[in-house]
Amino acid sequence: MDSTKAKEYVCLERRKDSLSAELKQVEQDLKSLERVVVDEMVNAGFQEISVDGRKLKLVPDVYASPIEDRWAVVEALKEAGLDQFIPQNYNDSQLRAFVKEIAGEVMSRAQDEERVASAEDVRAALPESLGRALKVYLGHKLSSRKA
Repeated sequence: MDSTKAKEYVCLERRKDSLSAELKQVEQDLKSLERVVVDEMVNAGFQEISVDGRKLKLVPDVYASPIEDRWAVVEALKEAGLDQFIPQNYNDSQLRAFVKEIAGEVMSRAQDEERVASAEDVRAALPESLGRALKVYLGHKLSSRKA
């Protein structure tokens, strides 16, 4: 048997393992740097920047969860006239969609004002009882594409 092909195969396997390890490290480095870059962009009030032929853009990531418990949210939804979110309880997906819709309006206004919206801006735009019952998280992720 000619071992040339077997040696080539083993060489490619080793290269694949090495590249996989390098890729994992690059992904970890990107994840660590993303938080830093997002924080810097938010603090500077930039929605997007161009760097070395790439465009980095803040992509809103909105979450809402009860401050106390689910029943406080149910009561807040009733008080706000949003009974459609309450079958027996309330539907997490529908509530999240509603909060994202409000957040989208808030972020659009903030963009028009050339500033970055905050979670408090989103909570303030919710019906008052719901704003008291929900924690709102407004994070950002980076979107990168060729400029």
